[in-house]
Amino acid sequence: MAKKPEVVSTTYHRLLDSRAATLSGSSAIQYALLADPDHAQVFLLITAAEGGGNFNREVVGFDDLEAAVDAAPAGKPFGSKQLKGAYQGRSNNNAPYACAALIAQGLLAKAPDVKFGLVKAGDWDAWRLQMMALPGELFVFPPAPVEAPTPATATSVEPKGKKKDKRGGNRFIPLAETADTSEEVSDANPA
Repeated sequence: MAKKPEVVSTTYHRLLDSRAATLSGSSAIQYALLADPDHAQVFLLITAAEGGGNFNREVVGFDDLEAAVDAAPAGKPFGSKQLKGAYQGRSNNNAPYACAALIAQGLLAKAPDVKFGLVKAGDWDAWRLQMMALPGELFVFPPAPVEAPTPATATSVEPKGKKKDKRGGNRFIPLAETADTSEEVSDANPA
């Protein structure tokens, strides 16, 4: 049996959690803006799709997104597929969801004459500097799986008639709360 590849977590600073309407406007996504620990780069992570659309949970650099936008023919609107090259994953929803987040941040705008056409907007450099100035909170991605300890006498038999939850996918995975590891110390010599 082949071993699963080991997942390596990376530490970021989460600068912003936000929500944006999808390009069609029929549902919404949730996304996070991240920075590396030195605040030298900004990244985008789509965290949830409220309409149930599938996507790859992948951290993408804004430099890669801007390079994909800049590769579009100058002066012409482009489609969301233009951003597909910034992603390694193959989901068709990655690029449109990223475009929705970029529109919400004022970095893209909908083209007035082309349905679902997009154009570059805003000052990307000033926006990037503004984001990197935010302090953020520690964020590890992908989060380590949290396994609940099972008692030695417990069995793993599911109750009859109850189906196991096999849904995978794109629900938001919050960071595991850190357990309080401080030990209680009793005072053996009261003063």
